[in-house]
Amino acid sequence: MMQLLICIGILVLSIAVYYMLGRAFCIWCGLHPVWPETACVGFFLYFACFQVVAEGMVFTKQKLHVLGNTWLAVLAALLAAAAAIIYNKRKEGGSASVAAVRGSRPSKAVSMLLALLVVAIVCECASAVLFQRNIGWDFAYYIGNMTTSVETDTMYLYDGSSGLLRDTIELRYALSSFYMNTAWISQKTGVSALVLQKYVVGVLCVLLTNAVAYSFAMEVFGRDRRKAAVLVTSTIVLTVFWDVYDTSAQFLLLRNYEAKAFCANVVLPMVVYLLYRIWKNGSDRRIWIELFLVSAASVPVSMSSVVIVPALTVLMLLAHMLVERQWDAVMIRRAICCLLPNICYLAVYVCSVKGLLVVEV
Repeated sequence: MMQLLICIGILVLSIAVYYMLGRAFCIWCGLHPVWPETACVGFFLYFACFQVVAEGMVFTKQKLHVLGNTWLAVLAALLAAAAAIIYNKRKEGGSASVAAVRGSRPSKAVSMLLALLVVAIVCECASAVLFQRNIGWDFAYYIGNMTTSVETDTMYLYDGSSGLLRDTIELRYALSSFYMNTAWISQKTGVSALVLQKYVVGVLCVLLTNAVAYSFAMEVFGRDRRKAAVLVTSTIVLTVFWDVYDTSAQFLLLRNYEAKAFCANVVLPMVVYLLYRIWKNGSDRRIWIELFLVSAASVPVSMSSVVIVPALTVLMLLAHMLVERQWDAVMIRRAICCLLPNICYLAVYVCSVKGLLVVEV
């Protein structure tokens, strides 16, 4: 029971941290998203920053507790800066912002639809937790990597399946800091990495998936909350009751604890959402900044993003030029900037595969 309460606390605290970071980033960039998108932006900002700290320590073979302590200090500084940005913004807005919030309150009908959406999301989270039944090699390996890291106070030095000390660090997994984030939290709180990953991270995947879907729907329907709530609720019903293994929903309900589930359900939909906005208004520099953030954080969240995210961006750019029948040099330069993080990760990974970059244990 105590571990369950701690897990709920970690989930709530994580969402609060993501929202705070996302809110500060949006203020800094001049973005005005709906609040679910703000939380998603904060999620990507969190892992973009965490990756900078984690990868340096992985490559220098530091202890896991050193990563945890260092990241806590960095995160505290980031949250302090975020709090200052938010406070200054509210101080500047004053009573005008309060009046704007009051004027934007939904009607009773919309409130009921939003309440129904919340109930549907809770049911989907419950389905993801109660009907979690996927136990395979991937499950054993990922959980093994985290639990071994916690027990040995190391990062990617021991094999997740056998528990034996490696000869070299496997960059296929070590280039993404996603699982080490769970490992340091497990070490600090004493909660099993298995429990944290399967339930806290699994529920977080469901919540972020619906946050992206709601943000996308609000953009398509011109910020009509009624239509957005109906659409997202409908997709949840289809996801929960259409229990076919070959659908993408299975990654959300059965394998939501895996990094590739975040790639399929959070990263890629977020990229498509931003590309849709860029298609509508490619001259808006702020959207490109948001896309750059998501691209930079895509590999830290999942190595599966290393090729897929650049491919989506290139395809959109080519399609846009074909439809508009013009060569947009500004869009091309901005797209190349967004591609750079993934290209760098891909270059490092290819070098490791070819034996040109070997990190010995």
